[in-house]
Amino acid sequence: MAHSHPAPPPTDLTQETLKALAALAQGGLQAVDDAVAQAGNGVMMPLQPWLEPFTDSVGQVIAPVATHPLVEGMTSLPGLSWLLAALGQVNVNQVRQSIDYLRHADPQASPRTLAQQVMADTALKAAGVSLVSNVAPPLTLLLSLMDVGAVAALQAQMIYRIAALYGYSPEDRTRRGEVLTIWMISASASGLVKSGLGLLNPVPLVGAAVDVATDTALIYTVGYWACRYYETKLASPTEISL
Repeated sequence: MAHSHPAPPPTDLTQETLKALAALAQGGLQAVDDAVAQAGNGVMMPLQPWLEPFTDSVGQVIAPVATHPLVEGMTSLPGLSWLLAALGQVNVNQVRQSIDYLRHADPQASPRTLAQQVMADTALKAAGVSLVSNVAPPLTLLLSLMDVGAVAALQAQMIYRIAALYGYSPEDRTRRGEVLTIWMISASASGLVKSGLGLLNPVPLVGAAVDVATDTALIYTVGYWACRYYETKLASPTEISL
């Protein structure tokens, strides 16, 4: 009877080849990421001189509205929490703690790299919200309203975190205007994704998967344009970053 023998360990040459292939693949992905980022920056750059005065003015107007007790009371109602997110009301301490943790964990990483981690973390949380809103059909409407509010709040906090990674203070009122601006910029693409995939919602099980996929796509769309906004803002600064 023939005896099988374990395969010999890979030679140094094979290991070096695998490392070279991995490095080549990583370099290719990085090149694609850079190209996609530069394309978006090219779109955003001409808009910056018009957007920055707008975001500053909107932020100055929104701040006293967002902190009014009546508005804060309204946003505690199911389905209205999105309003607080639209007004850019986030937990600044949580934003700072999150960014400090990311920077401490990888002090050499670029803001863009850390922003991708923020986007991935936010997308994971949004996926969890979407799953919960699909598990109880009798409460679908209420949970859907809560879903919208929760995902909007996650998006607002993500924008603040990305702004902080690029050196902009989360306490500045301009951030509130930037939340609305970035939402508007990403709204067209996000709306097309949501409405197109939404046709599959009535299909059992598929609908839940579609909700998760669309919320994730929305998160990445908003995060992508947030990165583009702050990268071009740094390239032609009118606000001093920290």
